[in-house]
Amino acid sequence: HRTKHIKIFISIFYIMELPAINTIKEKIKIHHLFLMVGCIYISLSSVSYYSGFLALFSLIFFYLSYIVGEKLYYNLKLDSLIDNTNNNTNKYKINYSKHYKFGLILLFIGILFIFFNLLWVRGVPLFDPASRRFLNVPFTALSRLLLIGWAITVASNLNMGRLKILGYSLIFSTLIMLLGYRTNGMILLLSMLFVTYYSNRIKTKELIYSSGALFLILIAMSLQRLYTIGIGGIPLISRIDLTMSVFDIIVKDFNGVFLGLLHYSAIFSYFGMASGARTIIANNIGVTSVSITPTIFGAVIGDYGILGIIPYFGILGIFLGLFYKIAEKLKGVYLGVFAIVASYLIVSIETGLLDFDVLLYYLFGFILCIYISIKSILISNFKKNGKK
Repeated sequence: HRTKHIKIFISIFYIMELPAINTIKEKIKIHHLFLMVGCIYISLSSVSYYSGFLALFSLIFFYLSYIVGEKLYYNLKLDSLIDNTNNNTNKYKINYSKHYKFGLILLFIGILFIFFNLLWVRGVPLFDPASRRFLNVPFTALSRLLLIGWAITVASNLNMGRLKILGYSLIFSTLIMLLGYRTNGMILLLSMLFVTYYSNRIKTKELIYSSGALFLILIAMSLQRLYTIGIGGIPLISRIDLTMSVFDIIVKDFNGVFLGLLHYSAIFSYFGMASGARTIIANNIGVTSVSITPTIFGAVIGDYGILGIIPYFGILGIFLGLFYKIAEKLKGVYLGVFAIVASYLIVSIETGLLDFDVLLYYLFGFILCIYISIKSILISNFKKNGKK
């Protein structure tokens, strides 16, 4: 299966016209990366053709919806508002100093609760995976404010040097990984790539080289995890195959069965009112000792059925396409939040968007889009009334 999957995966790149790496002129955007990483998951796994087709359809539908979201930015005439933010006749001004302070506050809270959580556990879950189950759930959620806080801080201070960003990013990613969640460290580093890239601090070639370095870090982390828990196997490949096999099971046996329970649990498990979404999936397929990641496709199909793919990835794509255009222009908190939700989107290909705090970040991003849209309407009306 894998050889045929790889051929399909390569042909999709040509069909969707991804930026040519040898020319490096066009910006690499999130829908390009989502499609690419998703195709890699399909091609490197032994997932059935039917399930692979559903995943591929979801990827392409998101890709097209993202483009619609970018066009919506111009249809709403947000470009005229944002391009004139430094014009004295415009009533909308961005106070990057406030954005910077807001980011620092979130960063401080996140660091504080990392230490609170380590004291609560009385150990370091990164080196003792068994102790991770004793982590305080609210403390863990609050500790992840470090991620979005640092992203907003860097996006609000366009004068911050690249070496300083890299140094602090490595320190903060190591700190958050002490809780045993390696994904959080990857999210922080990935979000920094997006912030620096979309604020024009690094070029496309540098993004590609940095992504390669990030991939090597991911390999090292996988090896460390396999060594810690005493399991053999090929890093990443075995994990991808396991995750996609779970997706296969959901498509065959749990199509629409959960009726929204997974996303309900993603929220209410943080209040002790339900089991975690990934635990529910594990229990339903006969695993009781660990939680299992279902892929973003599996979470949608398990909750809403195959037809749920269309509204889910349609809305998600339009939202992120619109948010990208806003974030690229305004920087500050907009770019910081976008970098975080975009990073979680890439990672969600394996994990799904099934964490309460992650859903809150998406809600925050949606509110920012609504806020800018309303501002645009108000300013437009103000100018019309001024002419009269």
